[in-house]
Amino acid sequence: MLFESSAEATVKRALAGGVVAGNRARKLATAKRLDYYQDAQLDHLLADLTKRYADPSRLQPAFVNIVRKVVDLLASTYFEPPRRVVAGTEQDQAIFAEIAEAAGLDTKLKAASRLVKLCKTILIRPVWRNGRMDIDLLTGNFLDVETGDSPEDLRAVTITHWGPSGRVDEITYSRWTPDVVQTLNYRGQVTSEEPNPYGVLPFVPAWDGLPHDDFWLGGGDDLIVIQEAINAQLTALLYTCQQQGFGVGWVKGGGQGGQVTVGPGAMVELPLDGALGFAATEAPIDQILAVIDKLIGWVAVTNGLPAQVLTTEPNQQSGVALLVSNRELQEKRRDDLELWRRYEKAIFSVMRAIWNAHNPGRQLSPGATLSIDFADPRPAVSEKDQAATWQTLLGLGVISPVDVVMERNPDLTTREEALAFLLQLQDENSQLSERKL
Repeated sequence: MLFESSAEATVKRALAGGVVAGNRARKLATAKRLDYYQDAQLDHLLADLTKRYADPSRLQPAFVNIVRKVVDLLASTYFEPPRRVVAGTEQDQAIFAEIAEAAGLDTKLKAASRLVKLCKTILIRPVWRNGRMDIDLLTGNFLDVETGDSPEDLRAVTITHWGPSGRVDEITYSRWTPDVVQTLNYRGQVTSEEPNPYGVLPFVPAWDGLPHDDFWLGGGDDLIVIQEAINAQLTALLYTCQQQGFGVGWVKGGGQGGQVTVGPGAMVELPLDGALGFAATEAPIDQILAVIDKLIGWVAVTNGLPAQVLTTEPNQQSGVALLVSNRELQEKRRDDLELWRRYEKAIFSVMRAIWNAHNPGRQLSPGATLSIDFADPRPAVSEKDQAATWQTLLGLGVISPVDVVMERNPDLTTREEALAFLLQLQDENSQLSERKL
């Protein structure tokens, strides 16, 4: 006989009653954002056109992905991979290097930072899979959570698993707490339960800011609404061009009415007072283009981006250059760096618990810590200007040749390695000078 637990009660409350409406709306909104980011906007646009027009089949749907452009520009934390250093034993460093490579840490966390900008809240899940560490990025369209006194106090995570055919009776749930892992059926009944082998929740919440009143951080609706407006205007523009983009031929004095077919080499006989010509239509193409440009500019400015960052002009600055020159973007990035430094340390802690549970003979030590040095988005400068800058700093005594060597060769990760490399260069240059003499 199936027994009822707190997990059953939680899922039942989520499946029936007032909670389900809010959760369903949140999950649908998250799924929609993911569609818009991943270029799956057509179905949403067709549904919108069906509401707007009596015969949408006459329209040619069109859209450009502003959502992905804005999200990728705002997610500047990992525009270059950061430098991670584990303070611990040589074994700790070797294990973490192995984990980072197996999990594709740089690639996964760059994608995670973009999902956070898009969805505002995600869960990062370190997982042991196929004998190695990996990372899953979980979005809110199939998640439910339980929190304590604070939205940051994550107590339990429930993941929805859909069956192969998508039927309701195939849905199952897995519910994680620090103590147990439970499997529930579509009715919310616990069908299996086992101890959590890690002793911690193997999930790290990542927010696009600090949550205050709800675990699921709000915001970002303006980007989706503007994207929908742009799609509607682009579709209207194509329809306008189709209907009014060409001149209408006319004949005066033909006397017979009807149509006259003309083309290269054709001749038309007209009476003495007759005339033949084309009338230009008054299609509001320029006005529609102005509306689209204004919408794109608004969505950039309201998200802290310069309006020109979304321009199609080829002579504009790059995204990194705009980041460097824009104080608002710099402040946003500083805030993001502090958040992601915190998230990376939490991920390292969860990875240690998971790794140690599956590798009892080769463990990460409890005292090992992770430090992260994020890349500085300085604009590219010419080698001549860079050499002049180094020469000035060397003359002021604020840097040494070792700093120059390390900046030119990122593979030299310690000052000792850089000094040895510099001494080797000096020795080679000395030998070459002696040969010339």
